[in-house]
Amino acid sequence: MSMRKLLICGGIDGQPSACETLQGMLATHRPDAVLFAGGIGPQKDEAAADDLTEDQVQSWERFFQLIGESRVYTAFLPGWQDTPIDEFLQAAMNAEVDFDNIHCVHGTLVEEADVALCGIGGEIAENGSCKGGPWRRSRTAAEYYLRRLWASDKPRKFLLLGTPPTGSLGGDQGSRVVTELIDSYHPDLCAVLGCSSHRGVERVAHTYVVNPGRLSQGHAALFDWSKPAEERCELLGALEKASTTR
Repeated sequence: MSMRKLLICGGIDGQPSACETLQGMLATHRPDAVLFAGGIGPQKDEAAADDLTEDQVQSWERFFQLIGESRVYTAFLPGWQDTPIDEFLQAAMNAEVDFDNIHCVHGTLVEEADVALCGIGGEIAENGSCKGGPWRRSRTAAEYYLRRLWASDKPRKFLLLGTPPTGSLGGDQGSRVVTELIDSYHPDLCAVLGCSSHRGVERVAHTYVVNPGRLSQGHAALFDWSKPAEERCELLGALEKASTTR
């Protein structure tokens, strides 16, 4: 299959209307694949971070059903609030059995056509923890999980990260570890989950780094390798559309 026209998105945040936005974008733009950088379930209080709620389960099931029935190839990650992480991964594995077009790439290398994909969901920081508040992966864990991506012989490498880098794409949520991972390994395309106020695309050497904004605010991005370099990324949203590279 071709993986040239990509819908890059994330941040459904438990909102059914965001799933409707995603469904509309799939119908309008007809991408070859979806890169979903995390954020399926609703926001939770820190005290309830380790609890599984009915709203979360329904949000996960709604997302997997929508993507699965679309038949569009989709690589996805858990988000900061998609906890407990063990329950999320179990739900993801069940969905992969039901639908052969969806793939959880959290800590997992997936190869399709000429592309290798891998990712790390949740918060990425110098030190990590899977308990209490947003669950975190450390620098060491990130490097361990991603090592097979760099070893792949596929000509294109796509990286999905649940945390944005420092600078204009990350703001207060930006991680120095993410910045250094991108700078060290230079994937062809890196999709990150960030807030809509910092959405955009930047070039780091030959890497396109895209923060598409959040579907819960009507935002996503369309990336098309078949277009000239300066026209490849289009930011999608209810109030604006723009093409930008830096």
